[in-house]
Amino acid sequence: MLHRCHLPTQERTARSKAVKFLHDKPFIAGGLVKMARTCGKANCKCTRGEKHVSWYLATRHKGGRKMIFIPQQWEKDIFEWVNNYKEITRQIDIISQQCLDRFTKSNKEERDGDS
Repeated sequence: MLHRCHLPTQERTARSKAVKFLHDKPFIAGGLVKMARTCGKANCKCTRGEKHVSWYLATRHKGGRKMIFIPQQWEKDIFEWVNNYKEITRQIDIISQQCLDRFTKSNKEERDGDS
């Protein structure tokens, strides 16, 4: 592993951002799903087509897929936590690509040197 000072700027920046998010911010791996449902009460607005809209967190839990209802008071936090996870994965993708580029360049140089 190269020392940080020898890494490309883009990779150093991505590593710093990823570490900051991991250290400072809560995150959840999952997706947000907006669902519209009817409650079944005879006189409710949903029987006239105005369905109840709510958000769910689609995630994996104990080896299976799970949809977890997000109470309205938690929506802002959960949206932020899911977006934090997405930002972490974006930074990891940048780091991974930089490492792959370094490997393929090194591997090509070794093959060219063997000729």
